[in-house]
This record gives sequence, structure tokens and C-alpha cells, in this order.
Amino acid sequence: MAPERPRMTRSASMLANVRCVLCGDLGGTNSRLELFRLQHTASKKDLEAIGTEPPLYAQTYKTNNLPGDFTELLHAFLAEANVGLVELAAGCLAVAGPVEEGDRVTFTNLGWRIEARLLEAEFRMQPGTMRLVNDFVANGFGVVTLRDGDYSTLNGPSQPSPGAPIACVGAGTGLGEAYATASSGVYEAWPSEGGHVAFAPRDAIQTELLTALQRRFGGRVSAERVISGKGIVNVYDFFAEKFPGKVDKDLQKRIKAHPEGAGVIARAAYDDHLCGEALNLVLDAYGAELGNAAVKWLPFGGLYVCGGIAVKNRERLKERVFLEAYKDRGRLRPVLDRVPLRLVLVDDLGLRGAHYVALATLLGGGVVHAPTEEPPAAPAVPPSDGVAPALDRLAAAISRAAAVVSIGLLAAALLTRRR
Repeated sequence: MAPERPRMTRSASMLANVRCVLCGDLGGTNSRLELFRLQHTASKKDLEAIGTEPPLYAQTYKTNNLPGDFTELLHAFLAEANVGLVELAAGCLAVAGPVEEGDRVTFTNLGWRIEARLLEAEFRMQPGTMRLVNDFVANGFGVVTLRDGDYSTLNGPSQPSPGAPIACVGAGTGLGEAYATASSGVYEAWPSEGGHVAFAPRDAIQTELLTALQRRFGGRVSAERVISGKGIVNVYDFFAEKFPGKVDKDLQKRIKAHPEGAGVIARAAYDDHLCGEALNLVLDAYGAELGNAAVKWLPFGGLYVCGGIAVKNRERLKERVFLEAYKDRGRLRPVLDRVPLRLVLVDDLGLRGAHYVALATLLGGGVVHAPTEEPPAAPAVPPSDGVAPALDRLAAAISRAAAVVSIGLLAAALLTRRR
């Protein structure tokens, strides 16, 4: 029987003194947490300041090296912040995975189960002030915080069309995609699993790659198997097997031994032939997937490229390989010249989005009522009568809809002002 894990002491956040907003971006590789102080009652000016003011405290943790659960990590983070007695006025965590109804998420590889309502109880927060959102939904809200200098235009017009859809596509550990739509000027960001569409080869060598990956993975191959950090390694392995005489054995050993082999390949891309070919193929496929996103969502409000792979290879994105793959849409090619294709240069888009949602929630845009442990006494309803449960579900739906509209209104106002 495994020894019982010692429980960490409750942090000083239980006693109110310094009012703060908690932001987090929790992924399979890193977990990033930030704490921002509220100097006064929250206002829309706080939303406009996102990205311009440093956090009170910030920390990045290697997720796969963390003992215990997320609650213990958060206690440790608040203790490390060493800012006295903290009241968490609101919080939002951007999470790499689908968020279940009721703001719950499960990290299968980490064994974490995070529930917003339980975090509120643990840290004595007001009911409904902790939010969980998909990490790419957070990116969608993070887009509204961008200013000149936070992105560069790769293609299309410099100004987006007001009220038009917005999309985000980003390759890093995986391939994430999200989009935002507007109704009467109100924006709302939506998650997608677009990174798991089937990989579609564009030439003979990519067709060979697809066949090799089908053998390796036992069938269907998603775009993420190619357009991601792991994808870069997959493509390098394919080229190494196809051209064994061109393999630098020492470099290959370093790639296999390094936990982030994609970085080793990218750094060697200008000096090693196979690394260069692997990176070029991935960027070609990346451009093609962005072109797919452009024709699927027609994001005339902006198609934002984010994630580590794009930022670390920004000069290559300006080269012919990437942009030709993006524009290769046949007779729809002219449509892409109407889409503002923007490379996000900041590395904290998800954290900015989480900060935005947390503040919007505090401003009244996202409060949902937490269920009590024991419902108040009420006349019993026969099991066959579904009226009461239906009314409960309707009330919850109305509460969530109000949250969506309020956050969307704030996003729309900020987007309009930034443009």
C-alpha cells in the first residue's frame, strides 16, 4: 500500500487582505500561473490594461514533474508568492482539454481532476468566480487584448472586418484551433477539435509520409501527428528512415534523448539536411491547415497564428513554402487575400485570455451560482415528473447564457476600441 501523501497546509489566501485575480494556463508540458493585484474595484479599464502591466507574481511549472493534485499546486503557488494575506476575488484557468458542464476538467495523463466549484470552496472564493475554459477558447479571448506590436501581418489586409468571425490556430505540443463569432456585435469564443482532422497530403513525399504514419500508428493519421512538436519528430523519423545515408548519427541520438526533440531539429534546420527537410514539410502542412481554416470559417475578422512553433520559426513563415501552402485553395485563392493572417508574437495569449475572462466574471459577466451540498426542503416530486429537474436545467442554462452574452459584450466593446 502506497504511503499516505502529506497534505499541504492551507495557504494564507483564506484570510482577506490583498485582493487578487488568479490566471492560469495549464497544459500537458507546462502549467503557468499568474497573480494580479486589484488596486480598486474592477472596471473596464482593467480589461483594457491586460498585457500592459506585470503580474504581482508568476510561476511556470513543468507539469509532468509535479507531485500531488492541482489544489496542492495552487496552495504552493500562493505560498511562494509571499505577498501576505490574499483574497482570490476571481480566477480563470485555461486548460488543455474539453471543459465539462459545471466547469470541470480531467487531465488523463496527470491524474488531475479540477472542479471550479470545489476550488471556490477550498480558497473561500465567492460562488461562481472561478472559471475553467478550454485553452484555445482562452486564446480567442486573448486576441482582443492584442495591440500593435503584439502581432505581425503575414497576408491579407491590415484591418479586419468589424463583426466578422475570428479564428485562432496554433501548433505547439499539439495542434489547437478555435473560432469566435459575433451576433449583433457580441463575440463569443468556441472550442473545436480541428487539430484532429485527417492529415491530407499535398504531394508525393507527403503521401509517403502518410503511408508511413498509418503503419506506425495503426490506421488513421490526424493533422496533429504532423503539425505539432511531436509531429516534427515524426517527420524527421520518416526522413531518417527514407534516407539513412544522410543521417547524422550523433544528432539523431540527441533528438531521441531530448524531451523536446522538435527544438533540437528546429535549431539544426539550417545546418542538417534532414532537419531542414522535416521542418519545411511541417511548415508546408501548417500553412495548408491554416488555409483550410480560412475557407472553413472565413475569418475576415482575423486569422491568428499562435503557439511556439510559429513564433520560433517566424522568419520561415515569410518564405514561399509556408505562404504558398496557405494560399493553395484553387479558385478560392482570392478569398484568402481578404483574410487578415496575423502571427501572434506574444507568448502569453492563453494567460491573457484567462485574465480577461476572470475580470469579466468579476464585472458580472460570468457568475454562475454554485449548487449547495444539500438542496433546501421542497415538496417531493414523483420520479416520473421531470418538471423540477427541467426547471433546474433551464435556470442553469439561463445563467450561463447571461455569462456568455456579458463577456461577449465586453469583448466586442474592447475589439471596437482597439480597431
